[in-house]
Amino acid sequence: MAGGAKKTKRQKAKNKSVDEKLFREAVKTAVKQPRLAFYSPVASCVLNYWKSVVPRFSISEFLAEVVERELAKAWPQLYKKSLKEVEKRFKSKRRRVVVKSGGSRRSKASE
Repeated sequence: MAGGAKKTKRQKAKNKSVDEKLFREAVKTAVKQPRLAFYSPVASCVLNYWKSVVPRFSISEFLAEVVERELAKAWPQLYKKSLKEVEKRFKSKRRRVVVKSGGSRRSKASE
């Protein structure tokens, strides 16, 4: 980095190896409770507008695509490892992971 600029926490974390024990716990949590929540009145406003305007617009699907795309950019190795492990776990629970346009994946119960 030019000029002796400090690395951000995310840049430092990007190069760390994965703690397998913590990763296994994260996988268990993800399989048990895959839902996330965050606070953003601005995002809520924009997304609720689109939900009213666009038929069958899914806020959850849209947010999942955006977040997963950014996670894959920020931590590509961890994203790939997580995707592989979560797909395996959901498959064993008789669920499948659906690939949506744009490359995001989400789980749906098998029919």
